[in-house]
Amino acid sequence: MVKVTTTTTVNITPDHPTYIAGHAMRTEKFKGVHDEIEATCLGLEVDGKRFLWIEADISNFDSDFVRLFKYHLVEYNHIPYDHIILSADHSHSAPLLLTRNPEMPHDDAWRKEVLEKLIRGAEETLNKEFHEVARVQYTTGESQGFYGNRNARDKYGDTQIVVIEFKDAAEKTISALVNMSCHSTVLSPEEYQISGDLLAAVRRELIPYLNVTPLICNGNAGDMSNRLYRQNNDFAELKRVSSGIAKQISQFTQTSDLELAKPEVRSFTYKVEYDPDIEVLKARLAQSKAKLEQAEAYDERKWLISEINGFERKIKAGHVKLELETTIIRMQDLEIVVLPCELVSAFGRQIKKSSQAKACFVWGYANGQNGYVVEASEFGGGHDGISTQMPKGKAEEYVALIIQNLFDN
Repeated sequence: MVKVTTTTTVNITPDHPTYIAGHAMRTEKFKGVHDEIEATCLGLEVDGKRFLWIEADISNFDSDFVRLFKYHLVEYNHIPYDHIILSADHSHSAPLLLTRNPEMPHDDAWRKEVLEKLIRGAEETLNKEFHEVARVQYTTGESQGFYGNRNARDKYGDTQIVVIEFKDAAEKTISALVNMSCHSTVLSPEEYQISGDLLAAVRRELIPYLNVTPLICNGNAGDMSNRLYRQNNDFAELKRVSSGIAKQISQFTQTSDLELAKPEVRSFTYKVEYDPDIEVLKARLAQSKAKLEQAEAYDERKWLISEINGFERKIKAGHVKLELETTIIRMQDLEIVVLPCELVSAFGRQIKKSSQAKACFVWGYANGQNGYVVEASEFGGGHDGISTQMPKGKAEEYVALIIQNLFDN
């Protein structure tokens, strides 16, 4: 038997200016609120086993924050640790909850406030009525013309969107979950009004079509954005793109039913630890600085500034130690791969094709954040290869381990 709650919306907008996440070019605190920063909570019960899933309009949650949140719910609400997903939509126009840059520290008071509000929202969700679900409708399709692989239009980009609707006996949608893979980065680095940006805007645009507020989870978006498709980078463009994607979703026709039963959860931790070659990083930093002196195009300068910031951060950090806590959830026809990282689209496709479930999707930016997971071919100078903390070849090893842990393999 499947039961589900309606979604709960939690307003986590700061009441005072804080730094904004996501762009090295942006160095000041926010100067206004364009749209509220929110978290969406969904409670699900399958054969008596409960799950709690949350997506928030921020760039990232760090692992320490996630553990504090989860352990509270485990202790006081008796829900299994691995049944909880706390994820970010990866908005680059939202307040900074964590930082690797000591010159832009997070606001500790707001961080504590967010933790308290999320706990209250989670408990409110778990205490709601769990409505019996008569049918789980699975709809999928491709978004066209609004986003793709951000490195080149001719590179593979995962534009598949998944919609899961939980319907009652009268065919009314009780709750919905939407999975898409795209950086939530329509807005300019020079915009100082905070916003949930793309995924938050798509969520709001979908409400008239679905008649509920859906939970939108970001997928394998490491190399996905609308960078090569946008006509501008202001709020009018955000409206054009988000409403266009929502309209496309409303017109998807590939629909089937899912049988959710016998939930199983499998978790493992993939560890990476090494000392990077600092001299190589310094040489590449110097090359990027030289390129920046010659660069004139806005997007080229933006990317080079991000790369310089990334090299400087790596040099300062030195020793690297990563722990990727990964969870795979299987409910008969549905398999969800929950990752604490930015997985590139080619790896996402590989995982989904390897699943034996009727429907499978990747849920990234979840339960912590450990940066990019990038294929070896992108280490020749691409932005994603520069940003990742994983050494060349380790991403393939990690993805192979994920595939080994898929159910029925």
